[in-house]
Amino acid sequence: MPRVLKLLVLALGLMISTPNVVGENRSFDEAYMDVDLLRNQMRAFNAGGRVSDIYWSPDGNVVSYTVGSERFRLDLATMNRDAIDTSEDRPEAGDDGPRRRRPARGRQRAEELSPDGLFTAICRDYNVVIRNNESRDEMIVTTDGTTKLRYGMASWVYGEELDQTDAMFWSPDSSRLAFYQFDESGVQDFYLLGNITTNRTTVLREGYPKPGEANPVASLRIFDVASERLISVDTALDDDHYVYNVRFTPNGDALMFSRTNRHQNVLEIMVAEPSTGDSRIVLTERQDTWQNNRPLMRFLDDGERFIWETEKSGWSHYELRHLDGRLINPLTTGHHPVDAIVEVDEAAGWLYYTAYSDSNPLNRQLHRVRLDGTGQQRLTQESAHHTARLSPDRQWFITTYETVNSPPETALYGINGERAETLTAGDDSALESMSATPAEAFTCLAADGTTVLHGILYYPPSFDASKQYPLVMSVYGGPGVNVVRNRYNPVRAETALGCFMAMVDNRGTPNRGKAFESATYLQLGVIDLDDQVAAVRELSARPYIDSDRVGIVGHSYGGYMAALAMVRYPDVFAAGVARAPVTDWRQYDTIYTERYMRTPQENESGYDAGSAIKHVKNLTGELLLMHGLQDDNVHPTNAWQFIDALDRAGKPYESRFLPRAGHSFGHRRYHWSFLHRHLMQLDAS
Repeated sequence: MPRVLKLLVLALGLMISTPNVVGENRSFDEAYMDVDLLRNQMRAFNAGGRVSDIYWSPDGNVVSYTVGSERFRLDLATMNRDAIDTSEDRPEAGDDGPRRRRPARGRQRAEELSPDGLFTAICRDYNVVIRNNESRDEMIVTTDGTTKLRYGMASWVYGEELDQTDAMFWSPDSSRLAFYQFDESGVQDFYLLGNITTNRTTVLREGYPKPGEANPVASLRIFDVASERLISVDTALDDDHYVYNVRFTPNGDALMFSRTNRHQNVLEIMVAEPSTGDSRIVLTERQDTWQNNRPLMRFLDDGERFIWETEKSGWSHYELRHLDGRLINPLTTGHHPVDAIVEVDEAAGWLYYTAYSDSNPLNRQLHRVRLDGTGQQRLTQESAHHTARLSPDRQWFITTYETVNSPPETALYGINGERAETLTAGDDSALESMSATPAEAFTCLAADGTTVLHGILYYPPSFDASKQYPLVMSVYGGPGVNVVRNRYNPVRAETALGCFMAMVDNRGTPNRGKAFESATYLQLGVIDLDDQVAAVRELSARPYIDSDRVGIVGHSYGGYMAALAMVRYPDVFAAGVARAPVTDWRQYDTIYTERYMRTPQENESGYDAGSAIKHVKNLTGELLLMHGLQDDNVHPTNAWQFIDALDRAGKPYESRFLPRAGHSFGHRRYHWSFLHRHLMQLDAS
């Protein structure tokens, strides 16, 4: 039945109070009780298969671990296992010292304690002072700081997009303090209204550079505590370079920082001489599209050699380098990306790491390689996602492996990959009592017709293949984020409303190689959304999925995808919920947007193609727009401009604005009530 006719039938059905949903006619509140019930059942459901509190004896001959509420000790020589008291064989909690709290989003810490504990660097009124923690005396380091000329504080866009949570940096011996100077005089301010739920509002002002506009100019200073000498560091080639990831080398003999151009396709790792401020390039990375701004860099014990992550082969891999600029040797190779370092065993000369090296690219595997680049070996063998932990003597490892619909299993292996003992296996038989059909890991072709995409499909409870159900796409889709993981997660509670839910990682998302990740370059909102639609069309070919009742919901970049989907593909999506969406990339910040889109002056057609505002005339489905009015990341003007365009085009929509909310907010029950009304209550016959 065409969707327009279904809407007519629904309207008539509501007037005469006849059933109009699969099964029975229920209000949303009644239907959502099933969601709460299923959610509570899943919280109580434990498939098992995991261990916790792993403790290896000092001699490496015994391992103890907990399964559920039981604790076991395993003798590694005999493989005899005994149940023990849950308080036994656990190491005493260590003292890691005071924890450094992460500052608010986009901000930097206002105080930094020196490594020896004698001093505290403080950013006060945009200036830097150093307090002696014993005498309480203070050294005044800078005096001319203002809101537009900041010392010891970075720009919001550096905190948000370059993860610059610090702006003051102590040398390891506490003798020097490096800190930022930020000149925001050329950056235009953005204004939000604060206290909008009170009788008197306030103005919230932030320097926020938008694509193609002037950026803040970052530079570095070094203060010598003993001599009170202030030194300027030779940092940027010009005002359009970004200077970030600042830290002293492990030996404290140089200040390190990263430098990238405005296009962010050339990354340079720099070191500066603390006594003079003179700097030099240690290494350079280049990409045709964009370069990863924060590749892994891990120093070895000598403080001069380091493991470096590079994508120059098209895949993320490790190599061993020296601070003098030398490439010592490559470490890892292969047509797959590395994931993370697990451990570096310098004494034995091994690097242990994880990589997405399986035939299924979602599966993380444990590997090792010698520090001279030889002996590369995959240690885990099952085609599943692995979470592995090494023994202190590196003779054993314990791994938990799982898939989307296979519960976890945990086993002990020798370091060469031989399976020694199964510690515990999962059991999902309790799902049957919930009338649950486990989630399905599926593949489909991207919009190019050749690239394989991976997704997860969640089934409604009491699934009946003879009926038709709506499909809701839960989407993010943006650079740097995966939503599809091959981890055991068999049920989504919202499917109890009577729908399928699906998630797909489109081209442009990470961990599939540089070509896959760069497919959306200069085309955000085009290739990525086309791939989501390709997945919808393939899923909709199944007889039990109703192609006339497809919805989409997302937050932030996912909200952008949802808004754009409704206006670019009105024939595909009947309803959409756009939460905190960017609606035109001209409204977002420079560092994020220009990394993938360059500037509007360079790529006007790309900005237009990916603009939800430019396509509003196509809207035919039901759209809900949600936004926090205190959102200093994706500004509410994204919503206002989109709404203005919808109004001028005469397009109906629904909206909900949250006066106290920033970029993150809940209210998911509300958006599900919208989807229930416009998808689940339509007759599937």
